[in-house]
Amino acid sequence: MTFTIMGFDKKKSRIGIAIATYSLAVGSTCPQLVKNRYAITSQASTNPLIGEKIAKEIKKKDPRSTINKILNKDKFLEYRQIAVLSLSGDKYTHTGSKTKDFKGSIISKNSIAIGNFLHNEKVLINMMESFEENPEYELGERLIKSLTAGKKAGGQLGSDGQHLPERSACLMIGSKDEIFPINIRIDFSEKPIEDLSKAFEEYKKMHDYYLARAGDPSKIPSQDDWVKKIK
Repeated sequence: MTFTIMGFDKKKSRIGIAIATYSLAVGSTCPQLVKNRYAITSQASTNPLIGEKIAKEIKKKDPRSTINKILNKDKFLEYRQIAVLSLSGDKYTHTGSKTKDFKGSIISKNSIAIGNFLHNEKVLINMMESFEENPEYELGERLIKSLTAGKKAGGQLGSDGQHLPERSACLMIGSKDEIFPINIRIDFSEKPIEDLSKAFEEYKKMHDYYLARAGDPSKIPSQDDWVKKIK
């Protein structure tokens, strides 16, 4: 019941992931960024420990073997869906045979679209095309537009075969030279993708402030003064 887009912008050394699902608080269990260089999702019958293990071991010299080793230790592997994307362009996906149809992934030049319990393959196709065909947009906007394209293509289904609305969404964006990523979560909403877009529009006005404050708070104005200036 989940659709996810992972993508990068090599020119700006940025990588990100956006995800939407019927499950609540998806940002707490499925997506991860590692050192602002790897995006990971562990979804379907989600076990957050799998993603955490991959995140811990992914920096080794042979990440593909590392991922396979971790997954092969999971006796419920066929119920899982995993994707890993690196800023250098490495891509890995796994969709277990017991995840719900429609399930699958599309690997493209700069992105991975992956999902399960979807309306049909068009959800993934539209997500991928939206991301790859809109390079003029900033990475966060591209990722959210991609989620919107997936939703418009039918999104996810319930066990009765009827459309199932999203209830949570998450956006993470890591930049190579920044000390912490953008990490925005909508844990419960009737329109989580729309709310995610609104939250991102507001947050991106503040990200540079938060980075600067973390680096040297002695030279940074109060947050409310900063907000007054940008308005």
